[in-house]
Amino acid sequence: MKVLEVLNTNRVDLALDVKTKAATIEQMAKLFAQENLLTDEKAFISSVLAREKHSTTGVGNGIAIPHGKSDVVKEPAIAFARLNNEIEWQSLDEKPVKIVVMLAIPDSQQGETHLSILSEIAIKLMDDDLVEKLKKATKEEEIVEILG
Repeated sequence: MKVLEVLNTNRVDLALDVKTKAATIEQMAKLFAQENLLTDEKAFISSVLAREKHSTTGVGNGIAIPHGKSDVVKEPAIAFARLNNEIEWQSLDEKPVKIVVMLAIPDSQQGETHLSILSEIAIKLMDDDLVEKLKKATKEEEIVEILG
């Protein structure tokens, strides 16, 4: 499964106004819920927050890739947010986060689907030029094109 198959402009927010990691996760979960991809929004948020307690998804360079695997997720999906303000995420490089790419994965597809999407996103986000484009993009379509 490729990123382009699970990301669309409806799940891109170029100016998410939040102050905490938990608020970011809650607001991004709403992007999945609005497209009827979750059977229980609160349960999904709990799965993402539980994953964060296990170990941080702040990968460095101002980027976090939170993800939740749950039976409340109907199909694999990605949401993207660029935050208005940098927020603390306990990142590996100890720097705050400005870009968040969140994954929602059904429990039934957690093996290969989860790892293939996560690794594709992680590899792309290691490209400094690509990250710079994500920071400068002005339209949701640009984000989908850059990550796709």
